[in-house]
Amino acid sequence: MQTTLDQYAAGAGARLGADVPCSLMVRRDGVVRQVASNDDRAAACDRVEERDGSGPCITAIDELSSVVVEDLDTDERWPAWNRTARSFGFRTFVALPGYVDEATTVALNAYSEGPALWAADRVVQMDLYVQELAAALQSVPTAPLRGAWVPTARRPARP
Repeated sequence: MQTTLDQYAAGAGARLGADVPCSLMVRRDGVVRQVASNDDRAAACDRVEERDGSGPCITAIDELSSVVVEDLDTDERWPAWNRTARSFGFRTFVALPGYVDEATTVALNAYSEGPALWAADRVVQMDLYVQELAAALQSVPTAPLRGAWVPTARRPARP
């Protein structure tokens, strides 16, 4: 499973544009982790979510719905995550979930230093990418992922 996640994180730039810092998070059996990234800053932001048990990616996983933050300077949700993202120069963000199975959901988190980057066609392209990843993970044997799993108080993913 980890190899597939690493490959998708590394390939995100080619599919989504080299200017898109991305990170992947997985919730499995009620535990969420930041598992792969093509950018250290994006990974650090997602680790704040992992630590705090809240943030836009976790919300996307909870609701199986995209979360778009058009302007980090005015968005007041998830203060610790927001401060971290802004400290790295990010201005906008989108999280897109992918349902893997009853116990597992993956999310692609994309960050931007530019304003309102998330045109509808680009979000659709990112959503297709995370759905491809979710389908690929369905055929991969479940195996331990790097690092320790961090339990969250969130409800499990739903189909």
